[in-house]
Amino acid sequence: MTSTTLRRSTPHPILRTELEQAAWNHGYRRANGEADGWLWFRSDEGVPGEVALACGASDDGAPWFLGVEHAGVAQVLASELPEAVSGPAPPPCKGAFAFALQADMRCALSRAFHLARSLPTFPFTQFEAEVAGLGDTEVDRIVRQRVGQGFFRAALIDYWGACPLTGVTDPALLRASHIIPWAECASDAERLNVFNGLLLCAHWDAAFDAGLVSFANDGAVLAKPGLSPKAKTALGLSNVPPLHLEAPHRLQMARHRKRFGFE
Repeated sequence: MTSTTLRRSTPHPILRTELEQAAWNHGYRRANGEADGWLWFRSDEGVPGEVALACGASDDGAPWFLGVEHAGVAQVLASELPEAVSGPAPPPCKGAFAFALQADMRCALSRAFHLARSLPTFPFTQFEAEVAGLGDTEVDRIVRQRVGQGFFRAALIDYWGACPLTGVTDPALLRASHIIPWAECASDAERLNVFNGLLLCAHWDAAFDAGLVSFANDGAVLAKPGLSPKAKTALGLSNVPPLHLEAPHRLQMARHRKRFGFE
């Protein structure tokens, strides 16, 4: 199945309205034209990358298509939704995805928006604009760190949505965990890179920061043998799902494992 054989050349007005509503409801509120059956949209918040939406030839519009211009977003979506990867993407999109249900397309569209808002280098660009007027005094450095950590936390919330180990979504219980600590990062770009962080519940954040736990390349949790039975129970080590780690996560996690003697 490819997008070129199943797309309508011109969406039915009702289906066009549904595509437009999907884009509007999930952050892409600026229409940016139509070409070859694809409707193009971009964010009005400065979030990078366009998306293209299209529908199939069936009466209910199926299958539903999403094209993504942002290369990083396309790569993560392809990793998370391999069964949805479609045929050739419409230029300049870097990936195209097909869904039997409109609801699944909408979920992927929402995910694309949150990824585009969190992936390098958008949070870093926002940070640089925010601190452009600061100098190099001690007070300025403290302000830079506070502002940077705020952008980093927001990016992690966009990327993960919840603690991936517990499913907890309550913001007050979540911590922005650096894989490589803030002070040890080589640059602000690394400090604000979403792939240098995990969104963890407070007890998991404490264990990870202290090097009592880490993660293998396949996302499996690694725990130090000295953890008490109560700690293991509190962390739920017997029933922890593996993390979905992208290649940049794995590079940083290797440094965490080495630092705390897991390898």
